Order: sequence, then structure tokens, then C-alpha cells
Amino acid sequence: MTRLFFLAVITIAASLAPVAASHAQGESNTEAEAVARAYMALYSSVDWDGMEALLAEDVRFRDTTAESPDVGPDGYAEDSRDGMMAELRAFGESYNPIELGFEWDQVFTSNSRVVFIGHVNALYPTDTPGQNFRWRSEQVTVITVRDGLVVSHQDFANYAHPEQGLIAATDAD
Repeated sequence: MTRLFFLAVITIAASLAPVAASHAQGESNTEAEAVARAYMALYSSVDWDGMEALLAEDVRFRDTTAESPDVGPDGYAEDSRDGMMAELRAFGESYNPIELGFEWDQVFTSNSRVVFIGHVNALYPTDTPGQNFRWRSEQVTVITVRDGLVVSHQDFANYAHPEQGLIAATDAD
């Protein structure tokens, strides 16, 4: 009888293990998504200091789709918080973005990776009063979160075919 009882306990525990693992992973994905969404809101609003607070010291930043004479053929690649933030701050100083204005059509989370699919709607000031420059492109961003911090940030933008042009500035700009 004791042997049958232990066999039943082991069988029940084994059948519940995938449920417990799935539940634990769901909590991890929920936490990862909350951190990633907060981080991307800061990125969208060009809040470099806020972003920096959510980055792991050894964060890995990649934008292999970036095109620019000063970027090189493989785009941006940084393997530290300091390096990534130096790149973003240099971008900010060069272009003075008002906002990156991300709009996400789809967001999903798997294995602590949060995938954002949508558009960047970057807004920049011009020298003409009442006018801004809008740069819009398809974008996918993948954020990996561990222990409440962003450990990997990957951007993929359609730099080759953006919609761009001058638009009227609004009071909110």
C-alpha cells in the first residue's frame, strides 16, 4: 500500500511539473514584458537617463540594419551599457530628436524576449518655425530581460524605404 501511495504521489507531481513550469515561465514573461514596455516607452520619448536605469551593465545593443557613413557595413554593435548610451547620446546630440514615436501593431513575449512589431515615427525639429521633420519606417525591436534588466536590445528598421518629409509642428512638440 505504501509503495502504491508513493507511486501515486510521484505520478501526480510529474503531471503537475509542466503546469508549474509553464506558470513560472508565464510570470517571467509577464515581468519581462512589463520591463520591456517601460523601457520602450522611455526609448520612444528619447529619455536616455530613464533607459539607462533599466540596462544591465553588459547589455548587448545591435542595429544591423542601420545605414550611415559613420556606422559601417554591419550597423551598430555595442556590448556595454556605457557604449550603448554613448551611441544613443551622440545620436541625440547630432539629430536632436523630439521623439522616436514608436507605434506597435503587435507585441509578444517568449522566453523573456519581448518582440515589438510596428513603426518608428521619429520627429525632429527644423530651422523653420512651425515645422518638423518626420521619419517613419517599419521597425521590429527585440528586447531580452533578465532579473528585471534589459540584457539585449536589437533593432531592425527599414532604413532603405522610409516615409519622410516635413510636417506642421504642433503645440505638443
